[in-house]
Amino acid sequence: MRKAIIYFWGIIAVVTVSSIGCSENKDKDSFLAANSESLKKSLVAEKVNTQEISADSAKIDDEELYCLPVVAGKASSFDETPDWAPAPNPMAPVDGDMLTRWSSNYENEEEWIYFDLDQERIVSNIIVRWERAYAKKYKIFVSMDAEDWQEVFFEQNGQGGDAEAFFPPVKCRYLKIMSVEKAEADWGISIWEVEIYGPKGQNIDAQISKKDYLARGNTEAKRKEADEAISKLSEAVPSLEQKPFQQGVVYTSWMSDELLMPVSDFTLISLKEKGIDTISIMVPAYQDALNSEVIFTNDRPGGDTPTDIAITHAIETCHKLGMRVLLKPHVDPRTNEARIDIVGNQKWFDSYEEFILRYAKIAALNNVEIFSIGTELEGTTFEAWTSRWEIIIKKVREVYKGKLVYSANWTEYQGVPFWKDMDYLGIDAYFPLTDKNDATREELISAWEKKAGEIETWLRENNLLDKPVLFTEIGYTTTDGTNRQPWVALTSIEDQQEQSDCLDAAFEVLTKKPWFKGYYLWQYMPQERWSPLGFTVNGKKAENIFCGWVKKIKESENLNEGGKK
Repeated sequence: MRKAIIYFWGIIAVVTVSSIGCSENKDKDSFLAANSESLKKSLVAEKVNTQEISADSAKIDDEELYCLPVVAGKASSFDETPDWAPAPNPMAPVDGDMLTRWSSNYENEEEWIYFDLDQERIVSNIIVRWERAYAKKYKIFVSMDAEDWQEVFFEQNGQGGDAEAFFPPVKCRYLKIMSVEKAEADWGISIWEVEIYGPKGQNIDAQISKKDYLARGNTEAKRKEADEAISKLSEAVPSLEQKPFQQGVVYTSWMSDELLMPVSDFTLISLKEKGIDTISIMVPAYQDALNSEVIFTNDRPGGDTPTDIAITHAIETCHKLGMRVLLKPHVDPRTNEARIDIVGNQKWFDSYEEFILRYAKIAALNNVEIFSIGTELEGTTFEAWTSRWEIIIKKVREVYKGKLVYSANWTEYQGVPFWKDMDYLGIDAYFPLTDKNDATREELISAWEKKAGEIETWLRENNLLDKPVLFTEIGYTTTDGTNRQPWVALTSIEDQQEQSDCLDAAFEVLTKKPWFKGYYLWQYMPQERWSPLGFTVNGKKAENIFCGWVKKIKESENLNEGGKK
């Protein structure tokens, strides 16, 4: 899908709560991330004008370090991007919950967040657990009054992930993290968690040792709970011949290990309970710019491509729950430009072939039912590149024996030259419906009838009526006017009714078309996100409409099966 970033001016906010930070509440499902192998940097900061307590060593043994509680936080700004921005809470990085995070706006290179330790403390070590929007260069400051700041640490080659900094013990009440250079110029910075540690001997009232605090990332109990729930719901996976209609969601993660977490398993369980029968697992990969010739993944610890192990776990979980899987690799430019504008050449296709075969082999090894050979690569699917695509398709068929689909952008599907080589015709269906912000349900139904008619005419004219059509993506933001350009939030005005009406109209029309064999709602994520304007239907009016249609389609399918018997 095409996405546009909308910029908002940040605000400064202060939140004060009871003493948390190095939280007692560390049994959250997703804190498994804190247990992953850290990208630790035991770096000693250059000594600057600080109140040094001990000159013996900049690093104190973990056994002697204790977690220091935080009572308040303040941030330079907050991200308000629809569909991704977290709640504007500066205490999110110290709440002990890897489901929450702080994220700045995109405007400035120097963004900061600081924390109040409530009283004079001695600090010598912090861990910053970066989200994928990290700072390549950042500084750590301390202060007694939140006005005069002293630098104690300067990271000049940050790699994101779980970054640990050691510095000479210093007396302070406030600790600030400030970006100097962002990893991506068009992004802000974003932090899952910050843990602040100091020597027990000089922080007498500190209660939790660093060793014990980190051990609380152990999710063995939650893993056992998830496994038991999966076992209770376990059933055979229906074949595509048994149940040809696919009711699915696009399952999106931009974290290397998120799909391994118990929280992901519980999300898949909830989708199963909603009646979803197929999960589209998105695999994000990247290239530096639109005209780059090398495609790469970022599945290192702290990266933003799921690891092969994480993907395999998610596939296995879906299958245990009796759900089918569509594996759907994506390629995105790091410039945040649209993938439909990626420019293909021979070297690019060579790199793409290597990339797509890697995931075709994973699909084959894990008995994935459907594999997408590409997603919205409109700049590469015109007729001149037909033979190169045919070579890729042939090589994919050699390693993978399941069904193939190509996921075309809504502006692209009529020009894809290799549809006859596909088992399904895939469309990412972000069709504009009307030119009105306040279109009625009836007007939206009429618009969908027109779009469906165009698809059917095209199928007939190209002798493709024998090919089942999947909407490999369909979704709407929760904003006023979303029917006009569903791929982007046109306004910052929340409109749950329009999102709901758009989905309702689509299902009302499409479920009556014999060529329409399934959909994948964009999007569900392993961890719940705060997204009042975004695509998610969680907790919104559209969720009831969506679940109602899932149930209605399933009942109709069961009725048809009963008639056949």
